[in-house]
Amino acid sequence: MRSVYLKTLYDKRFFVLGWTIGFIALAALMTSFFPAMKTTGLDELVKNMPPAFKGLVGDLTLLQHFDTYLASQLFDIRVPLIAGIMAIMLGLGLSISEEENGVLRTITALRIGRISLLVQKWLAMVTIIIVSALGFLVGTYAVIPFISDATIGNDELSRLIMMTILIMTAYGTIPFAVAFASGRRSAATFVAIFVIIGGFILSTFGQAVDWLQDYEKLSLLHYFPAADIVTDGIKIGDVAVLGGLTFVLLVLAIVLFRRRDIA
Repeated sequence: MRSVYLKTLYDKRFFVLGWTIGFIALAALMTSFFPAMKTTGLDELVKNMPPAFKGLVGDLTLLQHFDTYLASQLFDIRVPLIAGIMAIMLGLGLSISEEENGVLRTITALRIGRISLLVQKWLAMVTIIIVSALGFLVGTYAVIPFISDATIGNDELSRLIMMTILIMTAYGTIPFAVAFASGRRSAATFVAIFVIIGGFILSTFGQAVDWLQDYEKLSLLHYFPAADIVTDGIKIGDVAVLGGLTFVLLVLAIVLFRRRDIA
């Protein structure tokens, strides 16, 4: 392997394969549920459903059409949590895990700058995220031909995948940057879990708890409105927040990592 980037991709080949297959299976499973979920009598259920429960299961009125069903039931609920956990595991694995077992110290002893090392590892992480996220695309398209009324535009699904990649990159960059900046697994893990779990609580119960509504914009899930992405397209503001957070964290990691003494 002639670069840290290629070596990282090679080392994570089974990680990529496993998660990609898992995402394919999840997308195929949720797509196949569409006929069962598209039932009559939902209007009365929607009227009687508590706001907190609506935050957990999504807007049931979106289940009548395949594009909004897929956006609300797969990308709006399950993808951010499951894919977010995958991204956090990846970010930790490419940073603090390699520092703890001495790999990072060995690499820095070679003729490679710290900035190049960090950037190549981050690019490898993004590549892995992109490849894995395409599993949602494969799983969805694999089942669509077998389901009547299951139609979604290529542009709509592409927008969902692009925003999925963006929020996964943000989730992965958080522990990645904190680990490279501090060298502490506890700090990186705590911040990453706080962001993903705290964001889920804010987005889910913010609809029912008045005082949480003021803080809902602090959740990264606020900038991943899957149903709105299908119907209205991608908002530049959402891209700016997720992309800006990723960029700022990466720059801070580069600055602080250059000054650190690697154990």
